[in-house]
Amino acid sequence: MLFVRDRMMTPPKTITQETLFNTALQIMRSGTIRRLPVVDPQGRLLGIVTERDLLRVADHYFQAAIPVDEFMVRQVVTTTPEMPLVDAASLMVANKVGGLPVLDPARRVIGLITVTDIFSTLVELLRAADALEARALGAAKTRLE
Repeated sequence: MLFVRDRMMTPPKTITQETLFNTALQIMRSGTIRRLPVVDPQGRLLGIVTERDLLRVADHYFQAAIPVDEFMVRQVVTTTPEMPLVDAASLMVANKVGGLPVLDPARRVIGLITVTDIFSTLVELLRAADALEARALGAAKTRLE
């Protein structure tokens, strides 16, 4: 069985609630990330911002210095490293979110699992299954000859 800890991105990029929206957008654009957990000084989760959130703010307040605290999502769906990957994927589907912050027992953000991480796992598993099937067919064909 695969668990969140096996596929999560760690360490995750995070920001504080004072981070300005344009700084957060630059962080996202400098990497291949579309969501940033917002944490307190101890690394505990306060909220999350997505690229979509930031672009929406940019449309209205492009020149303003708006901290992410003003628009971050505070009710965040999260997971733990011990959660089975299929359950994390089900949480994403049920809540229509593209990623989940991974929290330790103190609510510190220790990782991030995304739809891309889960989809990559699915691709790897399907390729492995195809390879096993091809080997089994090859072995069966050899026995028949």
